[in-house]
Amino acid sequence: MNELGSDEENNERVVRKQLRDKSNPLALSNNAFIQRFRLSKEAFNYVLNNININCQDTKAVPAVLQLAACLSLLASGGYQHAIGNDYLIGMCQSTVSKLTGNVLEEIEAKLCPKHIKFEPDDLRRCKEWFVENYQIPGVVGCIDGTHIGLQKPTVNEHMYFNRKGFHSINAMLICDHTTKILAINCQYGGAAHDSFIWKHSNERMVMEHRFLHNRSDNAWLLGDSGYPLEPWCITPYRNPSDGSGEARFNEIHSKARCTIERTNGVLKGRWRILEYNKRGRYDPIKVARFANVCAALHNICIQFNVSFTATNSESQTASDIVSGEGQYTRIGQTIRDQIKISLMNST
Repeated sequence: MNELGSDEENNERVVRKQLRDKSNPLALSNNAFIQRFRLSKEAFNYVLNNININCQDTKAVPAVLQLAACLSLLASGGYQHAIGNDYLIGMCQSTVSKLTGNVLEEIEAKLCPKHIKFEPDDLRRCKEWFVENYQIPGVVGCIDGTHIGLQKPTVNEHMYFNRKGFHSINAMLICDHTTKILAINCQYGGAAHDSFIWKHSNERMVMEHRFLHNRSDNAWLLGDSGYPLEPWCITPYRNPSDGSGEARFNEIHSKARCTIERTNGVLKGRWRILEYNKRGRYDPIKVARFANVCAALHNICIQFNVSFTATNSESQTASDIVSGEGQYTRIGQTIRDQIKISLMNST
């Protein structure tokens, strides 16, 4: 019985290798290629040429198929054995797990730092766009948190159980006017509030340092009521009266923040492994890596003009209204009031 089982496994290996030897995903039509792997062929080759995929062994899976398997997993959010059984891939589940893990590590190490950068001084065009479209000056991006679902973790489970009643990572996203992701922070579980993640983020430190050393140059993010009002983070007014200037400000502020909702919708729509109902058997570290890599690939798609239309753009309402205090909050209130007056005068 054992010999029979061994023979069957050997036969399966031979068949898979034969499939891989004949497989060439790049032979697909452009539309079919993008539908399956989300990247265009040009973007695919760019990623392939900028990471180091180990395939020195003559028996190794070709680099093209390793990257294809990884992208297929991210795009479909399916099970690894199903990815391996795809006629274009031809791998067993354990091979898919090992190789995609290596590819993900390579992309995170090589491409994430290159394609995900938060540099407020280089966002002049973003400022211009928000003025042109919403008459709000100084905007260098929009910020929000999004939950990426997990199965119940075995360690520190309570840190991942969110207010919505499931386990997740609460990922902080910052985007510009083109839906390019400028920053992503996947360090905290779903129990962490948006304001807590923002308070302890490198991006807030950058904005605070910039404000303290260059107050004459306006630069701030647009955040919802889950974030504190600060000179570098402008949030809505609390409970404005109907027809008031504050209500008008909130209306325009909300429309401008749709950029981050579109970003999140495209990110999770394109890379379905990040969707709520795709909670595979991955630990939080692996899921965070998925999110980081998907964010970099999202930006690469923008760079290579690979379009994608999200069917459902996630809109998250802040669970709590954060009240700030101190000098920074007072300065933020002054800035917000000045923008409100400017908007009232422009209508």
